[in-house]
Amino acid sequence: MDTYFEEGAEPPRPRPREDIPAFPFPIEPIDISLARFQVASRIGKLPFDGYEPSTRSLWLVFAGDWGVWVRAVIPVDNRLDAEDRATLVTKCAEAADLLGEPECFGITIAAVVLRRPAPDKPSRADRQIFRLLTKAAAARDTVPWSFFIAGPDGALPLLSKSGRERYGLVRLRTPRSP
Repeated sequence: MDTYFEEGAEPPRPRPREDIPAFPFPIEPIDISLARFQVASRIGKLPFDGYEPSTRSLWLVFAGDWGVWVRAVIPVDNRLDAEDRATLVTKCAEAADLLGEPECFGITIAAVVLRRPAPDKPSRADRQIFRLLTKAAAARDTVPWSFFIAGPDGALPLLSKSGRERYGLVRLRTPRSP
């Protein structure tokens, strides 16, 4: 058998346990919630190399008591305008199926991150994907999830009208003066 060590070199040894940084498990609920924003921003800042089969993709990221993990990456399309609706419905249904309760214990929430190489302002096609995913998830038993649009500029959460009202992000009409 070939060995790739220099003559007289010692084989690599694992690091001592005291050198490995401790991570507090289980993770606190506030940290789980904040992880969604941080992970969405990091996903958006990943470089696009030009060789990817699809420039837009849905990332399903779960955060729970025992860490953060990517459950799936679903390629959406290679266009910035709306794609064939039937294809988008199928892909959003697939993503909604994967938003089900994972095989782990404790609190789990999810972030669906739409990664694309454009500014973080949502386009018509992005809002269409959000609506289709929301409709598909409504018919399934899913974990609590939020939707982010991520690009090189960072991540932006996309909320439904009821979500905007819930967080006080709706413009109120100003009363007319007589």
